[in-house]
Amino acid sequence: MHILKQEEINYICTLAFNMYKIPVYFYNHLGELVYDTAPNSLYNPLYPSNSEIIAQLFSGTGLHNFPVLKETKYLEKFFSISIQSNHQFSGNIIVGPVLNFKMTEETINGTLRDLQIKVNKEAMIRYYTELPVISNFNFINMSMVIYYMVYQQPLALADILHDNEGIEKKRIEVEPPDSRITEGRQTKVVHTDISVEKKFLNYIKLGKKDKLLESFHAVQKQGKKGVLSKTSYLRSQKNLAISIITLATRAAVEGGLFQEIAYNLSDLYIQKLEELTESKAVDQLVETALLEFAERVENSKKHKYSKPINMCQNYIFNHLYENITLSQLAELTSLNPNYLSNLFKKEVGISFLQFIQQSRIEEAKNLLSYSSYTLAEISTLLNFHDQSHFAKIFKKFAGVTPKQFINGNMKDS
Repeated sequence: MHILKQEEINYICTLAFNMYKIPVYFYNHLGELVYDTAPNSLYNPLYPSNSEIIAQLFSGTGLHNFPVLKETKYLEKFFSISIQSNHQFSGNIIVGPVLNFKMTEETINGTLRDLQIKVNKEAMIRYYTELPVISNFNFINMSMVIYYMVYQQPLALADILHDNEGIEKKRIEVEPPDSRITEGRQTKVVHTDISVEKKFLNYIKLGKKDKLLESFHAVQKQGKKGVLSKTSYLRSQKNLAISIITLATRAAVEGGLFQEIAYNLSDLYIQKLEELTESKAVDQLVETALLEFAERVENSKKHKYSKPINMCQNYIFNHLYENITLSQLAELTSLNPNYLSNLFKKEVGISFLQFIQQSRIEEAKNLLSYSSYTLAEISTLLNFHDQSHFAKIFKKFAGVTPKQFINGNMKDS
């Protein structure tokens, strides 16, 4: 094995930093910081430096022949690669901190509340806002790149995850279910039969609100409700409600509702659920959520399109801010572009280009109603040639100009 000199380690750290713009450090075998690619980078306000966090995370992890992945309770991610020469540990290359998603102020406030931390909120928001954001997949791939630069040995992502599970794994003991099953048999109170559950979820998939309501109330009256929290009845109700909304979301997607609509609806209902303080309100919210899913599925079924057209519409829905071409949709559906174009016009009644414009105008209405973007910014965001072209297409589909739409909203308010 080639013995890396300090200059080579420094070079690898610098190269990785230049590629990813994520802080990279080298600590020697004594735990002393030897090389820092970003000495002026922000650090968590709750610590005197990043070195303090790194010492807590990686002390005692030992020598490993794979990248060691770590996450703090504040959601920052790091990884460490052991450097060894002649089987002697000579130090660690440490990379981080990063986040796997962009944290909003609301998420940051929630995290601080959960951890019951007293800290300067503005400093924490600034810290989270400026942290590099990279998906977990790309972050692990970065560790594989650096590992290869050090050892010229390829690694598999699945192996890295498995090896890290071996480090972190703690056995979670759950009491055997036998005593509860026996109790349920004696009292003749058992969980709802899964076939009944499938039946009411199928009504969501079919968009049948009346049948859903009838079936849901029948389920509520019979069977045993799961106890999903030992410490709070309300918490147990909420956890059960979350599981029902999650199942309903999947059923609605299977019924033809756009994924993004279904998942965002699910998120909003669960967020609202967390604000409730009464058990009765939880039951009412679940019923409202189920009915909305069924109603939206019913509305989507009024236009029964073939699978390729549904695929196209779903793609357009999720990529309105990008340049969408017929060739992209043809590749997506594995159809000839001309055939797809004719099929789209035949089933939807308008060309795919008109459908994209119509969808973008609907999105423009949302932006005009709920954001502070200017007309020029919206025009650019939604890929119109210029503001004049945007105004022309807007009037074509909305019946009014963007300014008239804004004025109408102001009057309504």
